[in-house]
Amino acid sequence: MNNQLSNISTQYRKFTKGQYVKHTQFNEFLDFFEDQDRLSRVMLQGVGIVCGFKPELIYKGRLLSGIRLSQGVAVTTDGDLLTLNNTNKVSEDLYVSDLKTIDIQNKEYTHFKVYEDSKVKYEPFRENNGLGKQVELWELATEKDADSDFQPISKLAGLENKYLLLYLESYEKEIKPCRGVDCDNHGLQQIRNLKVLVTTADGITNILGADFLPLSVDDIPKEKRLDRVQSHPLFIDDILKYGKQKRVIVEKLITEQGVDTHFSPSDIKSLYSDVLVNNEYGKVIFEKINTIAQLIGLPHVDYQDFRERLESFLIQNAGFQYAYDVVKDLADTYFEIIKLLPKAFTVDLPDLNSFPKHIMLGKLIPVKQLDFSRHRFYNSSVLDEEKTVLKVKLLIRRFAQQAKGFRNFTVADDGSAEIKITPSQKLGALSEKAVPFYYKISEEFLKTWNFNKTSNRSYEDNLTYNNFLSPEEHIQEPLLFNIDKNSFYNIEGHQGMHYQQAFQILNQIKDEKQLGFDVMMLSLEELADNKDFFRAYFNEYIEKNPGLEHKRGVEKGGTFIILYESSENPVVIADFSLPYICCNPKVDVKLTLPTDVICFKSGSIPFTVYPINGVVKAVVATGLDGGVEQLPGGQYVFNPTKVSPQLHDKPIAFTVNGKTTACTIKVIKEPDVHIEVVAVEYPESGSNATTVKFKVSGQGFTTYDYTWDFLQNGNFINLKPDAQGNVSYTYYNLNSSYIPLITVNVNGKGCPRTVIIRNWYNGPVTVIESISFPKGNCCEGRTPVITADAGGDQSFPLSVNAFVLQGHGSGAQSLYYSWTQTQGPSVTLTDINKPSLTVKNLVIGTYEFKLTVIDAISGAYATDLAQVIVSEK
Repeated sequence: MNNQLSNISTQYRKFTKGQYVKHTQFNEFLDFFEDQDRLSRVMLQGVGIVCGFKPELIYKGRLLSGIRLSQGVAVTTDGDLLTLNNTNKVSEDLYVSDLKTIDIQNKEYTHFKVYEDSKVKYEPFRENNGLGKQVELWELATEKDADSDFQPISKLAGLENKYLLLYLESYEKEIKPCRGVDCDNHGLQQIRNLKVLVTTADGITNILGADFLPLSVDDIPKEKRLDRVQSHPLFIDDILKYGKQKRVIVEKLITEQGVDTHFSPSDIKSLYSDVLVNNEYGKVIFEKINTIAQLIGLPHVDYQDFRERLESFLIQNAGFQYAYDVVKDLADTYFEIIKLLPKAFTVDLPDLNSFPKHIMLGKLIPVKQLDFSRHRFYNSSVLDEEKTVLKVKLLIRRFAQQAKGFRNFTVADDGSAEIKITPSQKLGALSEKAVPFYYKISEEFLKTWNFNKTSNRSYEDNLTYNNFLSPEEHIQEPLLFNIDKNSFYNIEGHQGMHYQQAFQILNQIKDEKQLGFDVMMLSLEELADNKDFFRAYFNEYIEKNPGLEHKRGVEKGGTFIILYESSENPVVIADFSLPYICCNPKVDVKLTLPTDVICFKSGSIPFTVYPINGVVKAVVATGLDGGVEQLPGGQYVFNPTKVSPQLHDKPIAFTVNGKTTACTIKVIKEPDVHIEVVAVEYPESGSNATTVKFKVSGQGFTTYDYTWDFLQNGNFINLKPDAQGNVSYTYYNLNSSYIPLITVNVNGKGCPRTVIIRNWYNGPVTVIESISFPKGNCCEGRTPVITADAGGDQSFPLSVNAFVLQGHGSGAQSLYYSWTQTQGPSVTLTDINKPSLTVKNLVIGTYEFKLTVIDAISGAYATDLAQVIVSEK
């Protein structure tokens, strides 16, 4: 067999002037450039059928009269360029080849004869790896070219089991001796005869290199194939059948069992588990993926392990929909793969011996569109602009990552889950969508998710529920950036959470980020006297809105629906969505409170509600009191004393007629601090100073305000502990016979607590036996007269929500200021140790504030009162 590329020429000699050129030198020159030409075709363009060469059977009556073969172009693995041709001009020179034309539409072959490859003995046509007898072959000829050896094609039997081939009969014609002095004929003529041949199924099997006819080419063991290029996943039986998963149509519950049937969570779960069981958890997709993976040399994906993990996941009361989702994801990944397979005929280094002188044209009477006995065109990788083969390999790796990376998480039922909304896509490939949260995110996983991002080394930019690999803000908080091109929102983390809490958080995120969808709550139990526009009975809602479907989120302009069982079992067990807003009345609701922070010991404060007859409810877990009370006249008030201790220091949200509002309030406890005397330094060596050292401790103690009365005289000064809780105070000329109580007022954001310290003195007691006084006033001119002015009585409207009292003190150069509230509802005081006091978060009522001005040196002080009235107008 004369294969040109079996031994290639890599160099040649240039001719010089007057040189005698030997035939070896000239042939070396020709061989080099011919080899380069062939290599360019094979390595830089590809091999196989470029176009055309489509057979068509022609009948007259019921008899076959011809086989019409369209013009085409093909390249063998030896670099031969094949086209059909006709003789255009017969050469008048005995030693020059005839001229051919390829300007033809087709050729019709009307005759056949048995073909014997006696000159070349082409190995693929011979059994036993080229050593045995020739397989059955018949040569076709046109009516013009047929001689007496040919028979009419109508006599060709068994057409349904016949296959068509192009074969370039290539050999060197024997040398003829010179005649006289004319040696123009002295040379080796290179014969290139293009034959159109027919063979049997056994012949095709032998050409491919196996001992049996395969159901598909993949059934031929690779080590036995002669044609290694032809093996391709596209020819696997039913490989292009998309293994779609059946939809779960929730409405069937109503249509099949009736709207009056009471449904349980197990009924909802069965909708999904039945689909999974019926398709064996995607088994057929695993089988196809593993067949492709084996053919292209990738590892096997473990189906059994995946199935066992999926079955254990379905035991859970919530989150079972995600088991359905992951199988759907795997089907979507498979769909991406099979869309690429027809374009994935790329061969980097084609095996040169696969089809060096022949091209398979397929079965004469094809039974399916994709025929393993017909060569495709296998692009060189240089022409693969989309890197299709690499994409297929990456997608198969992603399939494996999905199968083993699906995390069998336990859905949180303690309120600790975090709801996240991630922008994604409604349509398109799974690669372009955000990664669902039920996968274990790793660097290896993200590298397989999106081919383009991985190619650009930006795989860390894939949006996920929790992408710990990227520090970029637009990845961690994508809703803060432009999402115009995102048509869908992944909503995750809510299943297993209390439905009211999930509803509140979803609306809070939706309103804060201005997202275009609505939220509904459905209950499996009937709702008596339900006035909540955003909550409905499952059966009634499904009957009116039959199109809802679980999508793992909601599209823009749609409605996201969370499902729970009952008030006794209030956790979210499933979610659905509708592609439209439904069915909430568009009535604005408003709710406000005079303050957003209040002490648990304070009195009730009124809600301002719109509409006036709106129903106000606190969004709290079942069994907890959110502090909402309705007075006999219908007025709603917030009573902090009724709020459950579990809700202290946490924001409490409210709804009006079931619609979420922006109104929140936090009930704070009194400061949890401990103050003790840790040391007292008594006077020594004639000193009159007694220094007391205190230690303040407790959670968050540095965030509170502290005022101290060291002299038990009602005069408070501001002293804040340092970061370690240390405070000290020095007494001068302390009378040991009268030790004052120390009073500390601790203010925690408007919620005060008083701490009294007793029996702190344990030093020497001085006994004065006699004393004589000098004539006159001993202290005259030494003790200043301190004055205080609190600014007088004033009044303010409630609408200002804050006012300032301007105080003033005189009588000494170094003064301490201390403001306290002595009457009125609880408000927020700031700058209590400055001349100007700021009062915030007003409530209607009458207030009294006391200003104390203290001389820092002598301890002399003065006080003044200011009365303030806050009214509606």
